[in-house]
Amino acid sequence: MKNFIRQFSLKQIILSDIFLSTPLALALILAAEPIAHWAGGPGATFYLVVGVVMLLWCVDMAAMAMNTRWREKYYNLMIAVDVTWALVALGLMVWFAPTLQPLGWVLFALNVLVPLDMAWMKRVAASKPQQPAFS
Repeated sequence: MKNFIRQFSLKQIILSDIFLSTPLALALILAAEPIAHWAGGPGATFYLVVGVVMLLWCVDMAAMAMNTRWREKYYNLMIAVDVTWALVALGLMVWFAPTLQPLGWVLFALNVLVPLDMAWMKRVAASKPQQPAFS
């Protein structure tokens, strides 16, 4: 799997993260009230704020994808934010567990799994493949 991911550049991985996260962010912004009703949990304002933060993160990643120097400079920060976002989402999922509906579980699970997966893929794409011990 790692060799498959290494076929892609870090820029391509970042752009795929943007294409995965932007629709979810826009859905949370545009339909915060119905999502809050169907998902349960904290309420419409929470989902709206999460959508705005996700959209800002997507804009930031788009800028990093286009600028090689920024990508190299903020690479570790990008991964740290992905992991932090996933851990915060996991904590909130546990906190709001009694009031979540099935859609809420799906939204929180996506906000845990997708950032962790993207952080791992960014790390793999930027790493060098190990050389065999003997040639």
